[in-house]
Amino acid sequence: MRVHTAVNGRVWWTAPAYEERALERARLEAEAEAVEQEAAAERRREQAAAADRRRRAAEQRALDRQAELEERHNEMQRLAGFFRRTGFDLTAWDAFTRLVRSASGKSIVYGEQSPRYGNGLLVHARHPGTEAGYTLAAVVCPDPHDLTHWPEKLDILVTDRVWLARIRTAARVPLRVAVLDHRTGRRTFERIPPPSVHRPGPDRAG
Repeated sequence: MRVHTAVNGRVWWTAPAYEERALERARLEAEAEAVEQEAAAERRREQAAAADRRRRAAEQRALDRQAELEERHNEMQRLAGFFRRTGFDLTAWDAFTRLVRSASGKSIVYGEQSPRYGNGLLVHARHPGTEAGYTLAAVVCPDPHDLTHWPEKLDILVTDRVWLARIRTAARVPLRVAVLDHRTGRRTFERIPPPSVHRPGPDRAG
């Protein structure tokens, strides 16, 4: 037994075994509290890290969106002359380009208006997943009066059957035309032969 005396003179006794158990219990409680504090600190660190990741992701999305808007604005500025000539507006162009991607199944890049191809808009394509470069695949809405020497395998893309009729009327060589109607979503493909050539028969004897 151990004798203990308080400052007020009170005396009490404890057994060593009880003291050891009390000390062990206090140690275990202190360890448990330390573990809980460390776990709480870890949770706070994880929450702070998650919040930081969300903030960074939101900032990156905002930057990506701003870059996309700027790229889109620049593209629309670049195509302004083509839009004026063909009657496209932004909504119609978006719908038309979706049809082009769907119809081709390829990666598409739009070039410049080409005087060589009736001031039509050049369409370059390549198969996805390949390392080959883009090649000229089609021309959008060329001037029907500039189709005299059109390459046989170069497709023409138009927006409706009015354009198709104009091209059919002006055709002087075989043409391949895709009508991609952005209003209805319909896609039709036609081959336009050149007008038949009248061959005079042999002269009759007089």
